[in-house]
Amino acid sequence: MAKYLGNAMLLKVETTPGLGTYATIGGSSSHTMSLANEQIDTSDKDSNRWKELLAAGDRSLSISMEGFVSDDANFEIFRIAARDDVIVNFTLEYGNADTIIGAFHIDSLEISGARNEGQSFSASLTNSGEPTTLD
Repeated sequence: MAKYLGNAMLLKVETTPGLGTYATIGGSSSHTMSLANEQIDTSDKDSNRWKELLAAGDRSLSISMEGFVSDDANFEIFRIAARDDVIVNFTLEYGNADTIIGAFHIDSLEISGARNEGQSFSASLTNSGEPTTLD
């Protein structure tokens, strides 16, 4: 299995809603992807005290990342979507060529900068609907 850099992920935003054209907001300096599958307990008196689960609960995909701004115009789309609390289409391109495409809610956005450093940001995103994985 090939190895790749841990920070090799690009966040891209759909520049015009519905057209499927994506442009880079920034590259990741660190990121975490979490997939959660809710369990539904279907245990009853016939379970002989063993828990029985139904794999039919809610699923969610969360992304937390820190990175540097690559394009001011594209980052502005991202910033306005966070400010206006709207769902936006994103692609997340990983260093192993996996790509996740989907609608995400921007749960949090923090923008920071310091003297002699590039403008950076940290953000948390949660899916809205089923994302598509291309690998």
